[in-house]
Amino acid sequence: MGVAMTDTEWKERWHEVRRFRLMAQETTDPTATALLLDIVRDLEADLTELIGVEA
Repeated sequence: MGVAMTDTEWKERWHEVRRFRLMAQETTDPTATALLLDIVRDLEADLTELIGVEA
């Protein structure tokens, strides 16, 4: 069982998701957009998993 994340760590993780999502919206390169959206999905999946662990 892992160590619980602090509020600051949660905020940093969600900020990272928002940052990559914004980059995906702003880029005009379809390949870059797809890669950034893959990163967003992976980060969101990690956060969902962490939420389950901490619940």
